[in-house]
Amino acid sequence: MRSLFDFLAFQALWFVCVLGAARGHEWAGPLCVLGWCAFCLARSTRRGPEARALLVVVLLGTLADSLIARAGWLRYAGTSLAGCLAPAWIAALWAAFATTFQTSFAWVTKDLRLASLLGAFAAPLSYWAGERLGALEIGSPRILSLACVGAVWALALPLAIRVYRR
Repeated sequence: MRSLFDFLAFQALWFVCVLGAARGHEWAGPLCVLGWCAFCLARSTRRGPEARALLVVVLLGTLADSLIARAGWLRYAGTSLAGCLAPAWIAALWAAFATTFQTSFAWVTKDLRLASLLGAFAAPLSYWAGERLGALEIGSPRILSLACVGAVWALALPLAIRVYRR
């Protein structure tokens, strides 16, 4: 039941982040995710290691998404962090996603090849959905931009999982 709850919470947070960014309320998602992460850490039996892993995954993911944007494959709605990083709502999505690594997405963490495949195919779909909702623009040519996003995620997701497991 916890896995289902966490999966539904992640989906809700994804929508809050994406729709918030699309509608000019880019801090709504990060604030909700902050509350969710506090809840997840409060129920954890290993708060310290989990908090550190969460922070490292957020930094790694934000760097990956920042590189994607700097390459021109995506343009995010909202203000970038520190002028060169992806917006806070993207960092928040990584935090929300990392909270699922021990519950609803635990099955992905057991096989890094599976994680790579998931990153390669699911991430571009997620960005496409985000574009349809108005939170970002996919660069041109679209198919090349989405393929590059998939390639970055095929590397970033297994790396994030490895970091999280340690």
